Amino acid sequence: MARIFAGELSMIDQEVFDVLKRLPDSFWVFAEFNIGRNIDWFIIRPDTPSTLILTELKRINKPLRGAVNGLWEKQTASGEWEEVPASGTDTNPYWQAVNSANALADWLWNNQQLYRETGEIRPSGDFRVWPDLLLLSPGGTTHRLPLAPPSRYGRWWFNVDDWLRHVRGWTPRTGVPLTHQEVANLVESLRLTELWAGGDVPDAMPASDAGSFSLPTVGESSAPTYSVSPGPGAASGSPAQTFASWAMGLEQRVLRLEQEMAGYRSRVHELELELSRASLDTLGADAAIDDDSDPAIARAVEASGLS
Repeated sequence: MARIFAGELSMIDQEVFDVLKRLPDSFWVFAEFNIGRNIDWFIIRPDTPSTLILTELKRINKPLRGAVNGLWEKQTASGEWEEVPASGTDTNPYWQAVNSANALADWLWNNQQLYRETGEIRPSGDFRVWPDLLLLSPGGTTHRLPLAPPSRYGRWWFNVDDWLRHVRGWTPRTGVPLTHQEVANLVESLRLTELWAGGDVPDAMPASDAGSFSLPTVGESSAPTYSVSPGPGAASGSPAQTFASWAMGLEQRVLRLEQEMAGYRSRVHELELELSRASLDTLGADAAIDDDSDPAIARAVEASGLS
């Protein structure tokens, strides 16, 4: 079965984690890591070319509606619709997935010498990552969205089983060839912790609390092994290693919050500059008022000898 690695352990979605264990051992799965923006799930199948799939996960309790381009809306408890706020170019969850996939592709291209075994420099177009949006909602929730993006670039899915079948079967026409050892090198480059070393899992997904993640016990695996350093937070280690894993996840979470705060401070500074410019424009307009437009002002100016 697939090998699964993660950065920020506290953010792991238990249901998705359990489902991804069922992928064949040709797959590698990375979860909740940061490359300047957070990546929820990244699925790799080394091949020629390799499968690279990013999945943005959203748990939505109420129906969504919207078009591909533009803000999406969420239905409130009263039945009314309210806009889901955008974040920069992430206009809606679909574009968040697309932008995250593009950022990840750029990172993989720019850092290829950290993990690839050959000195050949591949062009950026070889590292394209397919964007998926996984919208998980309570049973009976119907979202009012197009069936797919008109460009056919990326997809959204509403249940894990359909999404998993897509992941198993999707193969790109072109792309970078990766070996299993190169993906193992990528694990080390991203400083990820191994959560699941493969092995048999039940065909039926066990019921679980999707909001809670418990560190699994890694058992024997019949999957091939590759040279991956166990890292300070290997799941099968001692309590000290488990604590180190938790600390690493906390460190990455703090880093992400610091990056978000830096973005907020930059935006506040921009707004302050805009407000200052608006205030100066207003003062300039006031100063430019024609003195003759008010007889009282005209008489005052004449009396002062300034006219």
